[in-house]
Amino acid sequence: MTSTLVLVHGGTKTSTMWDDVGRHLRAPWLAIDLPGRRHRPADLARVRLDDWVDAVRGDIAVLDEVVLVGHSSGGYVIPGVAARAPEQVRHLVFVAATVPAEGTRPVDHLKPGLREMTVDSEDVLFQSTAGRTIGGLRPGEAAIETELEVVENGPRLGLEAPGPLFAPFTWVGVRNDLPRTFVRCTRDRVIPAELVDVMLANMGGAEIVDIDAGHDVAVEAPEALAAVLDDLAGV
Repeated sequence: MTSTLVLVHGGTKTSTMWDDVGRHLRAPWLAIDLPGRRHRPADLARVRLDDWVDAVRGDIAVLDEVVLVGHSSGGYVIPGVAARAPEQVRHLVFVAATVPAEGTRPVDHLKPGLREMTVDSEDVLFQSTAGRTIGGLRPGEAAIETELEVVENGPRLGLEAPGPLFAPFTWVGVRNDLPRTFVRCTRDRVIPAELVDVMLANMGGAEIVDIDAGHDVAVEAPEALAAVLDDLAGV
């Protein structure tokens, strides 16, 4: 039986980040917009990790078997979904993903430099502009950055919710025997090789698949990523 691929975007992205991959997929797929993205409005200053997990859980409620795919910050969303829907999830796929250790916060695992640019505050929004991660934007200032992103990157980027970055992460409820795959992007500067090793240790091990691409593999190498995902979905 072919599973449905459920694609969870990373930070500052929307479901449209998967568009190019979708054109090459043979397996059925569903790209999720997390709260605060596109047609799922939310107050980003108040969004929490549980809100992200609940949104994905709700979207897959009508599906049978699924393979959960999380890119970047989507990596700390999909284990929570697997814990709440163990009967549906047959595989976890982490694509250039952040995978915190038990009890730690995602912000603790950011690459040095990015970590220092973040601000632990209820009203701070984060986003990426022209390839740079910006921390400490207040809501009033963020609108200016949004205009720049729309011009440079179209609808694929947006403001980011700070709350999930500071939420303690847990594997509680995730089946120990649930298969896990990490897609390692060999030119990734956000999750470089030394951080991948940390993520793998945090996961308790996983199958590794290498793709010659940078962090935004869904845009840089969509056909290669689609082939990997189709295989994991059982096509």
